[in-house]
Amino acid sequence: MPHERGRPAIPWQVLVRAAAVVTGLVLLLFVKVHGVAFYIAWALILLALITELAATLLFWLASR
Repeated sequence: MPHERGRPAIPWQVLVRAAAVVTGLVLLLFVKVHGVAFYIAWALILLALITELAATLLFWLASR
């Protein structure tokens, strides 16, 4: 779905990954993270990074 100025819109997947990373970082930086919350914060960050890596790899393979 293109924007009015011809620039493509940001895909929703990127926005979800960005929100996961920001949420994880906020938990780690501003909240006293202990126990389960610590693992949830890192899981959000790592899941976002792993899915971004997978999407990049798939895009790279499809473009070859």
